[in-house]
Amino acid sequence: MNPSYGVKNKLVLAPAEVIMSAIIFLMSTVPPSVPPEKKGMSCLAVGGIGCLVILVALFLGGGALVAKFFPQWKSAMEEYSKNAASNPDKAAALLGIKLLPNVVIVREDDAAKSITFKAGQEGEEMTMHYEGLSQGKARPRVTNSKGEDVNHTAKRKAEASQPAPVATPAPNN
Repeated sequence: MNPSYGVKNKLVLAPAEVIMSAIIFLMSTVPPSVPPEKKGMSCLAVGGIGCLVILVALFLGGGALVAKFFPQWKSAMEEYSKNAASNPDKAAALLGIKLLPNVVIVREDDAAKSITFKAGQEGEEMTMHYEGLSQGKARPRVTNSKGEDVNHTAKRKAEASQPAPVATPAPNN
């Protein structure tokens, strides 16, 4: 009886020999698997450093704003505390006006309880009426040089309620 079972010129190995030769082949060609060494910082460390940088930038920006505007705020608050005892309505109105940028006070009328000032770069003259302001009974009424009430919240609401204009395409020439 032929051990090759009809296969000519082929080497037939016993099952144990096949397994051993496969193990030897695999051990000689495949290096042992070692996880790669991590390089750099973890994701949490990078995120923490990023948040720290953002906090430092916000802190420095806030400090710059305080350094720029603090003298103006301080002088306005000192003047408010001096005037609040004698005329709290006028002191509150003056404080509100002085904290606005590009505003120059033109005149103050204690009898009419109004302060006239120039606002903006154009120098538009406006008058603030401060009757009952400090008790919270009324809001200050601001009028322009023509005597018309200036109500910015009503203008903003009216502008917001209007639909946006539809842009028409330019004709192709």
